[in-house]
Order: sequence, then C-alpha cells, then structure tokens
Amino acid sequence: MFIRRFGVLSIGVFLLISLSTLSGQTPKTKTTKPSMGGMVAVAPGTETWGDIPAAALVGTPSVDMGGTFKLAVVQGDPMTPGRSFTVHLSCTDGAKFASHWHPTTENVTVLKGSVRVGMGPKWDDASMSEMGAGGFASVPAHMIHYAQCKGDTVLQVHGIAPFVVNFVDANGDPKPAK
Repeated sequence: MFIRRFGVLSIGVFLLISLSTLSGQTPKTKTTKPSMGGMVAVAPGTETWGDIPAAALVGTPSVDMGGTFKLAVVQGDPMTPGRSFTVHLSCTDGAKFASHWHPTTENVTVLKGSVRVGMGPKWDDASMSEMGAGGFASVPAHMIHYAQCKGDTVLQVHGIAPFVVNFVDANGDPKPAK
C-alpha cells in the first residue's frame, strides 16, 4: 500500500515539476500569411450575364413572366448540392416571377431598382410588399412566394445549392408543375 501511494505521489510530483518548468518557456508559434487563393472579388458591372439555366427551372409558371431575366454567377456553384453560391439576377420592369418555392433557403438583397414580393400559391397584387435597393429578405426552404420587378432591377441571391425554382401550378398545387 505504501509503495502504491508513494508511486502515485512520485508521478504527481514529477508532473508538477515538469509543468512548472514548461510554463516558464515561451511556446514557439508558426506564422503564416493568410491565403488569398479562395477570395472572389467582382466589381459592379463586370458580371457575365446569361440565361437562367433550364435545369434551375422546374415546371411551368402560372402567370406570364412578361419580361426578361438574366443571371450572373458571382461566386460558387448554384447547381451543386451543398455548395455555397451567390448569383445576381437581373429583370426588366414589370417582369414577374410566378409562384414558386426552393429546396433550400433563399437570401435576397436588392442591389438596384425594387421588387414587389408576395407569399402563397396564387398571385395576388393586393397582398404584395415592396422592397427597394438595400432591402433584404430570407425565404425559408419550401415557402411559396412570387415577385415582380419595378424598374430595371438587380437582385443578389445567395445560399446553399441547389438553386432550383419549383413553379407552383395554376391551381396552386405546391408540387412542381409539369
């Protein structure tokens, strides 16, 4: 018993002495420069605009879109699940984005112009709210909503892919219209 206690006591004293010796020493730290390899910087007006990919649009809009939409990928990959992305969406005055939902959260900032937004499966002008430049909205996954551009508008949309627009059918069915 005495030997067991003495052994444990000896180990404890050894550890205390070792720790107190080490505490007086300054640990060596490794310094590295921050990586710039993953940084993305896009100056206004330098985006590459194109059509919204067909794979991002599921179903048929329940209202006439009545305008032009263009998309520019600013960062990431909007179609690869699990990847972060940022896109700019441009639309002409009066263009409508029919009732739809997304499989992931959609975060939208109005960069230019303004957008009217409504919630629900059926288009209703009277229930829409307007957001001007600088406005922000975060729409949870599967929430049905619709929008209309006022003036030439540019929206920034970011989130986690995939960026898919599932149009609601004309009867208000939330399943993607075929």
